[in-house]
Amino acid sequence: MKISIIIPTRERSQYLRHSVQTALQIEDANIEIVVSDNASSDDTQDLVQTLDDPRLVYVNTGARLSMRENFEYAFNAATGDYLIFFGDDDGLLPKQFKFLRQILETYKPDGVSWINPNYGWPVKDYGKSTGRLRLYPEDFFGAPKHYQGSDNLKKLLAADVGNLRPVPRIYHGCLSRDYMLKTSMDKKTVFDSAIPDINLSYRSILKDGNFIGVDHPFSINGHSPASTGGGHGAAQKNRPQTGSSELFAQENKTDKLSDVMPHAKSVPLAFFSTLETLRRNHGLDKFQPDYFCWYHYVLGSGRRNAELAKALHGILTDHAVATGTTEMLSAALAAPPKAKRSLKENLSRLRRKLDSIRVATLKDGENTILTAANTMDSLLGEDFGAVLSGEMEPRKAWKQAKRRSKGFKRRL
Repeated sequence: MKISIIIPTRERSQYLRHSVQTALQIEDANIEIVVSDNASSDDTQDLVQTLDDPRLVYVNTGARLSMRENFEYAFNAATGDYLIFFGDDDGLLPKQFKFLRQILETYKPDGVSWINPNYGWPVKDYGKSTGRLRLYPEDFFGAPKHYQGSDNLKKLLAADVGNLRPVPRIYHGCLSRDYMLKTSMDKKTVFDSAIPDINLSYRSILKDGNFIGVDHPFSINGHSPASTGGGHGAAQKNRPQTGSSELFAQENKTDKLSDVMPHAKSVPLAFFSTLETLRRNHGLDKFQPDYFCWYHYVLGSGRRNAELAKALHGILTDHAVATGTTEMLSAALAAPPKAKRSLKENLSRLRRKLDSIRVATLKDGENTILTAANTMDSLLGEDFGAVLSGEMEPRKAWKQAKRRSKGFKRRL
C-alpha cells in the first residue's frame, strides 16, 4: 500500500524547508512526498532540489493557479493508494506515522481522520501563543472508531460546523484515491470548489462512506502569517492582514470552476459557499440546508467589521433571492447574535487547560514545525502501538506522556 504525502506550496520556502523535513524523517520506504510548487518565484525549487531522497517528488505548475487547481495538479502527480495533504507551514509526526499505516492496512477504510494539535510559528509581532505545544488528554491514545460520513449530515445542514467531529478530511487527514474519484462529479475532477479540503469533507458527508476516526495525532497544524486561513480570520476580526486572503481571492478569479458565492474574507461564508457549490455541481438538491441557521452563522462573522458586514449582506441577499429564501435571511438579520459561552462552558474550558501539558518547542536554538514535531514524538513515544495492540490502556499512555513532559521546558 503506497501512501502519498502532498505539500502544495507557494512562495513559502522559509516554512517549507522545515515542513518537508517532518515527512522526510518518516521511516517508510513505500511513501512518496510530492511538493507541488504553485509557480513560486522564491527559492522553493532550489530548496527541494538540495534534498536527496528518492521518495521526494517535485512538480511545478508552471503558472500561478488557484488553490483548488494546485490541489488538483498535485493529486494527478501523486500515485499513492491513500493521500494526505498538509500545508507548507504544517508538519507530520514521523514516529507516529507507522501507526497510521497500521490502521490503514488493518481496516482499509475510505479514509482516516485524526486530531491535529496547533503550533504557532514564533514570528515577530505574530501573536503570543506561539513556539509551544499544548496537549489535552482526550486528544491522545484513542482507539480507532468506525463512523459513517453521513453521521454528520444533520449538523452540516444546520450549520453546526464546529461540532463536525470526527469528519472525513484530506487536509490533516487521509482519503483513498478510489474514494476521491468515485465521489467526484465526473470521476476525474477530484476538487471542484475553491476550498479543496472543505470540499472533500462536506462531499464525504453528503455522499457517505466508511471511515475511521482516531483521537490521536499524526500531524500538527502550523499557523503563520502566511496561512490563508489566518488571513481570512484576520479580515473577519478587523486585524492587520498578511495579504494571503487577497491573493487567494485574486487567484480564484482565474479558475474555470467558480463557487456559487464569493467568500468576501469570511470563513463561515466560505463554508456555506462550499456546501452550496457541492449541491449545485453534484446535483444534491435533496439535501436542503437550514438556511436560517446558515445565514445567521455567516452574518456573525461580520459583527466586528462593518465593511465585511455590508459585503455579507449583499452576497447573502443575492443568494436568498436566487434560492427563494429571503424570509429566512430576514429572520436571520433580525435574530440576536449567538450567545457567548456560558459560565459552565468557560469553567469546562479552564478545567481542560489545567489538565493539559504545555511545553516549549525550542531545540538547539531553533523553534520550527520540525522541532515541534520532534518534541511531540518524544512526548508520545511508542505507546500508541501498545494501545492499538491492547497491551496498554490509553490512560496509562497519557500518564507516561505527562511524565516525559517533565524533561521539557514548560510554557503557560
